[in-house]
Amino acid sequence: MGRRKRIAVLAADIANDYMNRICAGIEAQATAIGYDSIVLLMSFNINTSPAIESGEENIYRLLSAENIDGVIFLTGNIASFSLINWLTKHIEDLGVPAVAIDNDYRSFDSIYADDTEIFEKMTDHFIDYHGCKKVIFLSGFQGLKPSESRAEGYRRSMKKHGFTVGRGDVIYGDFWKDSADSLAEEIGSGKRERPDAVVCANDAMGIFLCQGLSRRGIRVPDDILVSGYDGSREALESIPVLTTIYPENSMLGARAVLALHKKITGEEADLVNCGESSLILAGSCGCNESIKELMDRRTAYSQRLGQLELYFNNSGMAEGLMQSENLDHLLHLLTNYMYIIDNVDVFMVNLCRNWDSFENLDETDYLRKGYTEEMDTKLIYHNTKFYYNERRFLSKDIIPDHMNEFYDGPSMYFVLPLHFMDRCYGYSLFRFSDFSPTISKVFTLWNRNINTALEFLRVRTKLTAINQRISLSSIRDTLTGIYNRQGFNRFSEGIFKKAKAEEKCLLIIVADLDLLKHINDNYGHVEGDNAIIVAANGLNTCCSNNEICARIGGDEYAIVGCYDYSDEIVASYCTYINDFFDRYNASSDKPYTVGASIGMYCGIPDPDKELSYYFDIADKRMYENKLLRKKMRTD
Repeated sequence: MGRRKRIAVLAADIANDYMNRICAGIEAQATAIGYDSIVLLMSFNINTSPAIESGEENIYRLLSAENIDGVIFLTGNIASFSLINWLTKHIEDLGVPAVAIDNDYRSFDSIYADDTEIFEKMTDHFIDYHGCKKVIFLSGFQGLKPSESRAEGYRRSMKKHGFTVGRGDVIYGDFWKDSADSLAEEIGSGKRERPDAVVCANDAMGIFLCQGLSRRGIRVPDDILVSGYDGSREALESIPVLTTIYPENSMLGARAVLALHKKITGEEADLVNCGESSLILAGSCGCNESIKELMDRRTAYSQRLGQLELYFNNSGMAEGLMQSENLDHLLHLLTNYMYIIDNVDVFMVNLCRNWDSFENLDETDYLRKGYTEEMDTKLIYHNTKFYYNERRFLSKDIIPDHMNEFYDGPSMYFVLPLHFMDRCYGYSLFRFSDFSPTISKVFTLWNRNINTALEFLRVRTKLTAINQRISLSSIRDTLTGIYNRQGFNRFSEGIFKKAKAEEKCLLIIVADLDLLKHINDNYGHVEGDNAIIVAANGLNTCCSNNEICARIGGDEYAIVGCYDYSDEIVASYCTYINDFFDRYNASSDKPYTVGASIGMYCGIPDPDKELSYYFDIADKRMYENKLLRKKMRTD
């Protein structure tokens, strides 16, 4: 069975009513026709450092022509124009169908809300209920579809009531403060005849117009009625409370899915009913008919979000995660904070292979663009249960196959990058039973804490490894790699104490490289170093029972061990060392031979004796062996 069709939704963030409601419509319509929808988000939707932007924007590199069937652009709230241009080209290069919501992007079809009817109703309300005769319209940028469709609703109402719309009755503005202030100045100065009402194309202009009129002594609603559009929190909190339009943007999202579905399949589908836009009649027109119900709904919702924000602010999550000793510990700590994210049905932490690699000490060679071919799901949360067994999947799939174990129907998934600056770690994956609480910034701040904790853990692990390397270098001989005198002193005493405590045999082998000065003087120090290394290898490889081997001087070596040594085992050490040298000399083609004088001690140590006592015995025997070997060479 092949995978379901997939829609990628490029949304930047959904921490506002507008984006949240559109996503709700996308989910309802996509689910109805059996599509999955994957919403790619960013935790930082601001122009910030290039490294952070690169790390955030990398999430969109997951998309390919193999893993998505179409794209919905919800990029009107992306702060970076360069990112919008890159995304546009990237999707064009993929060659998949795409539609844009509330914006025009080159080769993509654009879907706009048709606000004509609801603005006609708002204008009707001013004329029919309040008896207004002189009504003007403050719109957005001229030529922009939302500006024109909203202005058209005003014109329809005026024409229906027999009023003429004069040349200056539709004022094209900027959807922001400047156009509202300019209109307030015209009315306040008498340059423009005072209207009975002003219908504004959005809440921002409506709020700023009320403020501008008030500063000029014109009272709202006593002297002029004003309305807006958006049903925003700011409108509800303004003084007076702004009469506005609550847009049902869910229908806009649903229509975008249907448009994309037709481009993908060539087929039509039924539009789901996601609700209708409605008038909110409030203080700026002298009405309060709708305000109580809206305020009750907003208050309950604000309390809910406020509770989540309170949980987050008091959780100490960032500090708590930084206590992690390793990744497994970090993931277990993370589960302590799942209560902060409401209505999560499934949550996964998906990390790149070798996400914490630190082999390159200058920190230049790390993953910046894209994701590793194979990814590991390190944590799965589902229905209050947590799963830590690692699951591997291919990054080109985006949604791991093991998601089907927890939810196998068409759904909407939210994907956020896991990164620090431009260093890519992987991504988080969320499925919500109800994602409306994601309108709170807590959602992305929570995910950002994981980013910081991963980086803190990576750096701490790296520092630990560096310290271990430094520690090892201080007790290792740089030429041979075996322990040096400091390493020998550190570990030999512990072996000696173990032999005494457990009444086991203590083995000490002392060796002295033969003819090192002769090799240096006649063949050079490079060959002398070679002889030192060969001797170290011969002595070190004979250790088979956890003994330690050290170079304790220029040409001196020592082996210390604790074991149930038999005479045969002890004899085999000496035999092995001599055989090693014989094999080397027979095959090295060197003008000199490598050998060593050896002295040994093996026995259960006396509790009253020190290690140096037994070391001296072995050293004395090594010296006797050295004299014998010298005599043999001269005879």
